[in-house]
Amino acid sequence: MRVLLVPYPDTWTIEGGHKTQLFQTARALRSADTTVVIGDVGLAGSRWFDVVHYFGDPRPLLANGRPRGRLVVSPIYFPAWFEPGPLRWRGGCRTWITSHLWYRLRRLKHPGRRRRQLDEVRSRVRAMAEADVIVTNSAAETRLLEADADGPLTDIRVAHNGVDPSFFSGSVEAGRLLLGPEPFVLCVGRIEPRKNQLTLARAMRSVPRRLVLLGTVLPGNEGYLRACQDVLPSLAHVSHVGDRLPHVYAAADVHVLPSWYETTGLTTLEAMAAGTPGVAGHGPCVEYYFEHAAGVRLHQPGDQRGLRASILDALEAPRGQGRELASRYTWERTAKELLDAYQC
Repeated sequence: MRVLLVPYPDTWTIEGGHKTQLFQTARALRSADTTVVIGDVGLAGSRWFDVVHYFGDPRPLLANGRPRGRLVVSPIYFPAWFEPGPLRWRGGCRTWITSHLWYRLRRLKHPGRRRRQLDEVRSRVRAMAEADVIVTNSAAETRLLEADADGPLTDIRVAHNGVDPSFFSGSVEAGRLLLGPEPFVLCVGRIEPRKNQLTLARAMRSVPRRLVLLGTVLPGNEGYLRACQDVLPSLAHVSHVGDRLPHVYAAADVHVLPSWYETTGLTTLEAMAAGTPGVAGHGPCVEYYFEHAAGVRLHQPGDQRGLRASILDALEAPRGQGRELASRYTWERTAKELLDAYQC
């Protein structure tokens, strides 16, 4: 089987889990004796590929015409109810109830913006319905996609995300040599309002640990990083550590990913593999992966007090509880699930 993997347009300029998913998927498929090419939409019309697998919103691909091969779409789906806005910027409120009341009032105040957003979501879902197969990261993502559809969708399959084996063998000593000997709480993710680092910085003001943000700044969000640093002057920001990331996870006391929305939360899986207790923002897809996982605490993203309590609780938790669950999610499993979807 010959497969073309087509990332969405900004994949090469923005670091994040979407890029990890793309390259790890390609590696695992090649290990399963599948011919894989990573290319752009210009290759999709080639007769040479049996499968064209697109990641993200497929409208740019379909604008060039439907590919000759079997079309598979991994939507990495953001549902209609998720609306970025000022609440994401300001880092939430002191309690979950206050943040959600504020958010709902804002939506009532701007009904036109809400209608435009819904129209955009429906257009995206209609484009996905043109695929032969839609592949989501979880059954929860499938339900979100079906809830937003205004008509029948095509065949939907699940291919779970995975964890590279290297994350199970991180060295605490190597991580401390890299980031210093002082104990720290870690957040791995792009610096942007959706990842909710500003609420994390506010919550960490009374936690007896330093905070390390590890990730590149999403272009245009340099002011967001400065806002986090203003709230917590002791905050350390590291853009990239390459293949030393497993050591950084291993050295952290707790890993926190307080996002408003994730389709998986790959960095939470990676931290679990390293044996580090985790805290993650509550959401349908995050619940699917982590709701009953030992070693991970879920919190409402807008709840600053709740996040602080979850971090303090995680600091007292034993290490290594999440390794068993993380070991179930391998990229080899992902490849098998994808090959089943390609052939269905």
